[in-house]
Amino acid sequence: MEEKYLTELIQRMIIKEEIKSSDSSISWKAYREAETLTDTSSYPILKNLILQNSKPKDKKYRNAAYFIMGKLLKKTPINEFIDFYLQQMEVETDKYILSSMLDLVADIIIPINISTKILGSLAMNEKWLIRHSAISALCSSTTSESKQALYHYINQADEKTYRYEIIYANASLGKIGSVEDIPTLNKHIKSKINDIRYSAEYAIKSIQERAK
Repeated sequence: MEEKYLTELIQRMIIKEEIKSSDSSISWKAYREAETLTDTSSYPILKNLILQNSKPKDKKYRNAAYFIMGKLLKKTPINEFIDFYLQQMEVETDKYILSSMLDLVADIIIPINISTKILGSLAMNEKWLIRHSAISALCSSTTSESKQALYHYINQADEKTYRYEIIYANASLGKIGSVEDIPTLNKHIKSKINDIRYSAEYAIKSIQERAK
């Protein structure tokens, strides 16, 4: 993959337009094009483009590059670039960029030898947009770090205050949990809040199906 093509694609992804329909915009079409990329030679180019555009004014550029990299990592995860992607979450501060990156991480399979500490940290973020995306992203890894972060919310007794955090944590644990995690999920099986109860029930069912 040539740097010239990726640079031009990113520029189309972040272009400002006055449009009536988003699905006919240059930007929308560029994002859909980005989703089709499969060439892993793009990884080092994207990494360099991200690092070369590190100033606050370049955040839209980086966000587009992260999108391309995140979609590639879903198709062909390579440890070096998963690690880079996660490390960049310690650098970025914009809530929209972080939330977008985390949403993409949720679709990536992260090997157990790669630390997910940053995901656990962001799951405790004071900004709900980041926090909720991070809890959902914890389903990408089966490490003890991921489970501990999910347990933090599943073990909360105040269901009203932590309603959404518990729901998202139940969903993530349902994807990566084992039969040993079922007793923890059972804590909310009789919840008076329907969404919490349903999320716990579905998570337990998912784990039991995988264990067959």
